[in-house]
Parts: sequence; C-alpha cells; structure tokens
Amino acid sequence: MQQTVHFPEIRRFRAVLGFVGAGCALAFILLGVLVRDGLSPADRWVIDHVVVVPGSPLHQAALVLSTVTVLSCAAVLVAVALRAWWRRPRRGTDLLWCLALLLCCGLLAALQFVFRRPGPPGQPEGFSYPSGHASVAGAFAVVAVVIAAVFVRKWLLVVVAVQGGALLLTMAARVALTEHYVTDVLGAVLDICAVGLLGAGAVKRWWVDSPA
Repeated sequence: MQQTVHFPEIRRFRAVLGFVGAGCALAFILLGVLVRDGLSPADRWVIDHVVVVPGSPLHQAALVLSTVTVLSCAAVLVAVALRAWWRRPRRGTDLLWCLALLLCCGLLAALQFVFRRPGPPGQPEGFSYPSGHASVAGAFAVVAVVIAAVFVRKWLLVVVAVQGGALLLTMAARVALTEHYVTDVLGAVLDICAVGLLGAGAVKRWWVDSPA
C-alpha cells in the first residue's frame, strides 16, 4: 500500500536533507583545514589517556574489528539491497543510483591526498584525514540506511542500529591501532553523511513513490 504524501511535505523533507548534508560537508572541510597541520584537543586527550599496547589482547581485538566491521557493513548493505529488489524489482534503476551513491561515498577516502594530513607516529607512510577504513565502512552503512528508508522501511531501525554500531566499532578500532586520530574518523563520518544526505535528497521520486 502506498503512503499518501503531500508535495509540500516532500519539498520540505528534501530541503532538510540538503541543508543537513551541506552542513556536514562544511563541517568536514572546516575540520580538515583546522587539523591539517596540528592536533585538536580531542586528539591530544586520546593520545595522553588512551594507550593500547601493541600485541595486547585489546590491540589484537582492534585489529580484527577494523576488518570484520567493514565486512559486516558490506554484508548488511547486500542483504538490504536484495530485499529491496525482491520487493520492488521494477525499480531496479533506483538501486543502480544507490550503487552510484556508494561509489561516490567510497571515493571520498581519496580526499586524504587533498588534505595531506600526516598520521599518528604509528601509522605507515601516508595521509590520514579522512580515515579510509571509516570512509568505506561509512559508505556501506549510509547507503544501506538510504535503501532501507526508501524501499524497506520496516528494516530501517534495525539497519540504523546495526550499521551505526559497526561504524562506531570501526572508528574506535582505527584510533586504538594508532592508525588515525579521532578527528580523522570523525571527518570520515561527516563527509559520508554529507554525500549520503545530498544524494538521497536529490532523487524526488524516492519520496513520492515509496513503500510505507
């Protein structure tokens, strides 16, 4: 059964998505500029108070989590996409748009070469803002939430909880491994949310012809 939606409400909803997405994009850029050549107070606090000894059980757990959580985000996305296609096979082109959105989100990790922020001392040679692992996990998470919100709303709360938890664990693991600063993983979430919200708000028909 289709949900009755008034067009002014749709316009307002899409405007809110665009406004919040633009805000996330601006916050991402400002944060990147501010921490490009230094550390934030949050970064310094974590460095001073959170010590994970290499080779310790906590370090090993973080190493496993940094991979497992990304894969779990991908698995949830695949499950949600298959369910959406099963329910509405004629809207397969919309799922292709979601694939394009996923690719755009994933490519945001390349912005490391724009900000060129040196990583923590324990990081291999390279740049760290935004976190690549958090960007990839966030891309899977955000696109899964978008698909659930448009096609499989009964799954939405579960998808948000599972993907949000997995993303938080990914962020914590990358910081614990001293691969990234706190602001690196926070920046990754901001840029992913920016693209996800702007992309979702750009497709009007998603919110006009969506299952309740």
